[in-house]
Amino acid sequence: MCRLIESIRIENRQLHHIELHNARFNVAREKLFGLTNPIKLEDIINIPSTIGEERYKCRVITDGKNIEYEIILYTQRIIKSLKVVYNDHIDYSIKFEDRSSINSLFKIRGKCDDILIIKHNNITDSSAANILLYDGSEWLTPTTPLLNGVQRRFLLNQGIIKEKKITISDLLNFQKIKLVNAMIDFERAPLIDVNSCVCFDSTQT
Repeated sequence: MCRLIESIRIENRQLHHIELHNARFNVAREKLFGLTNPIKLEDIINIPSTIGEERYKCRVITDGKNIEYEIILYTQRIIKSLKVVYNDHIDYSIKFEDRSSINSLFKIRGKCDDILIIKHNNITDSSAANILLYDGSEWLTPTTPLLNGVQRRFLLNQGIIKEKKITISDLLNFQKIKLVNAMIDFERAPLIDVNSCVCFDSTQT
């Protein structure tokens, strides 16, 4: 059975962007399990008194009947390079626990730290983050993410980034890439130089 997950940042003992997480979680529950009763995750998650003010990941898992969660201290991976990989069939529009399709692409990253997934020539995501690209004047995000991430949605709502259709052929028009997700905000996102830190490969997967 497919299980749904939601990863929420806890920092300073607060659940961050919880309304955006609730919205995504409830939409996914309806699509996957046909459940229309909205859930507030803040009513389910109990932040232990033993954790400090550091970043923690709260990983919520549901099979449609039961909801469980775990809270673990978060360590941000160091990402300095990306390998361009291609897959026209990958689908991760719902945050499934099963990430096998993404993991198979991650395995062919070679000496790079992470991957940049291309679908139908469109830039989508890295293995675990949404993509932001800097063109010298503003930060843009592709209109074709695999997953509409919470941090991506927050940055769009705040007007910090804009959406644009971006293909692989457009990539060299940009200078920098940032990777953001629920655990990594704009300020702490890895900053990657497009010209020197992105590895292109014509291999189709």
